[in-house]
Amino acid sequence: MQVSRIYRTNQTFIQLRPNKLILILLLQLSLLWLTACAPQIITEQSEVSILPIADNPRLPDVIKSLISQSDKQYLNNDFMGALATLERAVRINPRYAEVWSRMAQVYLKQGKVEQARQHAKRSNSVIKDNIQLREFNNGIITPDSSNIQKEPLH
Repeated sequence: MQVSRIYRTNQTFIQLRPNKLILILLLQLSLLWLTACAPQIITEQSEVSILPIADNPRLPDVIKSLISQSDKQYLNNDFMGALATLERAVRINPRYAEVWSRMAQVYLKQGKVEQARQHAKRSNSVIKDNIQLREFNNGIITPDSSNIQKEPLH
């Protein structure tokens, strides 16, 4: 006994045999799988960043996400929230200079210069090869007010 399915398309009826139906379903599933695996095209910047983080490929996604979240909080003047988020990142792994530098920047924005310097020094102690970040930290550490940047880098 042969089973067939009938589909209505544009007011006409089409009969499909089971093997054709299975083939169509397999094609649909493979198309869904391909679209799920295809790289997503991002049309607008999804993450706000105070300091560059893209040059550190060693940052795990969870740390990047926390950094992005803290950057948004910082830009919304939620400094306590930004610090709390960055402290979560430090608890996950204290070896990322970008996190310490952001904490220094938040403290600096709050006017807590000594804490900012301490965090900038901590950032410099774990930097591997990020010259721009080291220069930014040195601007916080150096007491010369012309070197201290209170506004975020873009």
